[in-house]
Amino acid sequence: MMETAQEDELLAMESIFGPEEFRRSKTYSGGVMQVCPELSREFKVIKKGERHTEYDLQHLPPLVVDFELPATYPSQSSPVFTLSCQWLSHKQLSKVHKHLYEMWQETGGGVVLFSWFQFLREELLTFLPIPSPWEIPSTEHPELGASSPDTKDVSDPRIAAASTAGTDLLRLLLDHNQKMLQRVFEDQMFECGICFLGKPGSECHRFQPCQHVFCKDCIANLFKIGIGEGSVLQFSCPNSGCDSVPSPSEVKELVGSELFSRYDQLLLQKMLDCRADVVYCPRPSCSCPVALEPGDSWALCASCAFAFCTTCRQANHGVDKCAQDPKRRADKPASDQAASSSQYAPLPKTLEGVQDIWHDYSTGTRLRRRLLEERYGKKVLLSDVTNALSGQWIEKNTQECPSCSVNIEKTEGCNNMWCAACHISFCWRCLVILPKNNPYDHFRESSCSM
Repeated sequence: MMETAQEDELLAMESIFGPEEFRRSKTYSGGVMQVCPELSREFKVIKKGERHTEYDLQHLPPLVVDFELPATYPSQSSPVFTLSCQWLSHKQLSKVHKHLYEMWQETGGGVVLFSWFQFLREELLTFLPIPSPWEIPSTEHPELGASSPDTKDVSDPRIAAASTAGTDLLRLLLDHNQKMLQRVFEDQMFECGICFLGKPGSECHRFQPCQHVFCKDCIANLFKIGIGEGSVLQFSCPNSGCDSVPSPSEVKELVGSELFSRYDQLLLQKMLDCRADVVYCPRPSCSCPVALEPGDSWALCASCAFAFCTTCRQANHGVDKCAQDPKRRADKPASDQAASSSQYAPLPKTLEGVQDIWHDYSTGTRLRRRLLEERYGKKVLLSDVTNALSGQWIEKNTQECPSCSVNIEKTEGCNNMWCAACHISFCWRCLVILPKNNPYDHFRESSCSM
């Protein structure tokens, strides 16, 4: 009779719960229950000594009940069982063990496994009690939470609390929570916002922290195109107006190791290009990045030990000034170079005069250009004059980005400028970096107009 009751109960538990929650033993009348307590919708945890930081928790690691049904169960004997848990102390598990035994007594000799499971899942946190926010111990105070040698009563063999002494209990809880959230995500269906096909979460990628979901194939294709074009700084969530950026590990998972190596190299190069204090060694066999010292006009490559001028990229001039220094050309627009050769006439002393010469040369007939070349020199017209004019034009018509120092030209539109190199917004008038969420507040709250 009791064997029939045990068999019926074990079969019922197998049919109600999945193998991750209930596993029946093949060698004896018993098994293992793994019960994850239910949490309230806004359950939070805090670490002892860090009350200013709260963490949301949706899933807890399971409490494990390893049980065996004696021959006299259920009418005369309770199941023989042990409890283990990673996040409860030995004292708490002893309290739970005692209550489970009392639950069997209250049945008056009835089956109890389902009632145990329901209690552990729905009422455990209230019974202990564990409120929200739950203050968990730090590794320096293990006695306040999971079991430790100081609190464990080794005389009770029914309690097999998994020791977490010396480990970070908060990290354990958060890692398990993230693992379970990912499992729930993979079992759901989503519609990709790019191809508009419905796909399971296991074939989708979710951006953080925006939570926008797209299928992996579409995101991988976008990233592969970006790597091929070299636009790695633009990697972000494709949802309109969203600026969530994928982590390097996410990019690697989507595009594979080979393409990720190129992505990593391009990203480093782009970031170095955005820095005004970094140049590249001009030697073709080297081309390593070189950091500039403030105020210096030369740099020393740490890789090949080549000292070079940062203006003309030739060997360092020592105490001599560089002939291509824009400041020097601003004072004397290419006239020094022309005057150094007696066969050519000197250029005008003023910038306006040099501009007139260039306009005459660039718009004149072939005969007119030849006459000007014979008068001023073709090299002076094609190299020195254009360099001088370019330096003057850049100084007059552009401003440096306040973040990465890239020169930016404003051709039209409002004073809310966007840097294509480092992706920040700034005010064209005062060069203040503007917040991403609402850059236009600056123009309402300051004297700068749109």
